[in-house]
Amino acid sequence: MFLSNPVKIFHAAWLLSIVFAGCSLWRSEQSAANTPPPPRASEYPFSLHEPEIFQTELVIRTGENERHIFIARSGDKRRIDYDVGTDHQRTVLITDKEYLLTFKRKEYSERPLTSDLASFDATLTGQMVNARDYSDFEEVGRDGSTIQYKAHVNEGTASEVMIYFDRSFGLPMKQEFYSIEGETRTLQYSVELRGLKTEVDPSVFEIGKDFRKVNNERRQ
Repeated sequence: MFLSNPVKIFHAAWLLSIVFAGCSLWRSEQSAANTPPPPRASEYPFSLHEPEIFQTELVIRTGENERHIFIARSGDKRRIDYDVGTDHQRTVLITDKEYLLTFKRKEYSERPLTSDLASFDATLTGQMVNARDYSDFEEVGRDGSTIQYKAHVNEGTASEVMIYFDRSFGLPMKQEFYSIEGETRTLQYSVELRGLKTEVDPSVFEIGKDFRKVNNERRQ
């Protein structure tokens, strides 16, 4: 069943990384009740800023498998395309209303914007970084405008993340998640922004003329 709530759909893109990694890799050594809250933005060694206007492709890679998600923003307008280029491609479009498009059937449904869309404004940077409890940041390299950081996950030593932060865009462009066992460090999966642009054609937020409107019941 496809999620009908756009906020849940948006957050699901980032939570996919948890699924790919597996529960055992990122299990905290403490219970959730005893886990400290994630660090505030001021505690990160880089600024957290999302452009008001941008488009990019989010690529989640595990092993030889990749999932492609297109993301665009222009002020309050948002668009997210899941499984781009496949028969399962679908789109969440937030403009004057909330729209859900299914490409295989060339259909769309709509409903008024709701108050819970306020949480939809969670920044791209915040979702990429705050999705995990990162700690013990360490700068390990620089290449042009990109600064590479290493950090622990859930304050443990069994996993770590490499963050590639681009100062020119003000965004973490890539994250690599590793499991650590003894002296062995194994890449589990990565999340990367590709083809980032700070301009978006207005047509990106329009519904194609070949799509037909259906009732909300067809959203399931």
